[in-house]
Amino acid sequence: MEILWQVILNPHAGGGKGAHDQSKIEQLLKQSEIRYKLVLSQYPGHAIEMTRALVNNGETHLIVAGGDGTLNEVVNGIFLADRQVASQITLGMVPVGTGNDWIKTFGIPDNYQKAIDIIKEYKTVLQDVGEITCLIRGKTTRRFFVNIAGFGFDALVTRNANALKFKGITGIRVYIQSLFSGYVNYRSRNTTITIDDTALVVNLFSASIGLGKFNGGGMMQVPEANPLKGLFHLTIIRKIGIWGILTNFKGLYSGEFVRDYRVSTHTGKLIAISSGSPLPGEADGETLGAGAFRVDIIAHRLKVIYGSDKFLGEISPETGDSNEGRF
Repeated sequence: MEILWQVILNPHAGGGKGAHDQSKIEQLLKQSEIRYKLVLSQYPGHAIEMTRALVNNGETHLIVAGGDGTLNEVVNGIFLADRQVASQITLGMVPVGTGNDWIKTFGIPDNYQKAIDIIKEYKTVLQDVGEITCLIRGKTTRRFFVNIAGFGFDALVTRNANALKFKGITGIRVYIQSLFSGYVNYRSRNTTITIDDTALVVNLFSASIGLGKFNGGGMMQVPEANPLKGLFHLTIIRKIGIWGILTNFKGLYSGEFVRDYRVSTHTGKLIAISSGSPLPGEADGETLGAGAFRVDIIAHRLKVIYGSDKFLGEISPETGDSNEGRF
């Protein structure tokens, strides 16, 4: 049976690039003989609502035409609909965003036609998903993520970056400007981080919990992360001065910054983070607010289409690898 794809396009992705390129994306889908129905995300959280409705209605093949934030909303819609059917959903990506970090781990090019060609190839793998339970101002909420969740300084940078994107600013300038403006307003704080059964008390500058390797428009903040292994990789940066940031800036893009004596890396399946004062958090570039957080791994649950396995390593039978060729 020929697949009917539900294409969830965010017109606001990439500073309005989604709206500008909508006709081009649709033309390429048609030329590639992909049957699809287009739905548009109109406001923050809309893609969550639409995806949840689509999954509840029995749709199983989704294409995200947007950035990391749109992907995050679609994933949340899938898991808030019914976690038990999540592995029955196949998710493809046509990158339209500013950073497009998730695709870097999964070998998907930042090019519409090439990304669509990869969807046509239909190589799939079951990736891990993170579930964040947030306690913010006495209220408990859940959020799912597929790339990286950040806490402390990283979350403040994300908030600043989102504000710049809202003003229409795009490109690497967003992340560099957010990085240095955030430093002026952030203070490290004593934070308890519990990794499985081990508790650490650190003067925390930033913590990144990774399934994917990249965030911030190509920074490799969790260089050893692998979204197929059933484990989080955690990078902790302790209090660091402006000179430390400057000397490690290049290393943020190569992953070499983890060699700094103020940085440590860890692995685990359950991570809890709390501080005496509310700690800011973010997931896949979406601001969570400030509070305390518990992060659980949901192993091998989301079926995604990938291109190159350069950063994935050997694909195991547990995570799967298929090419159904049903177009």
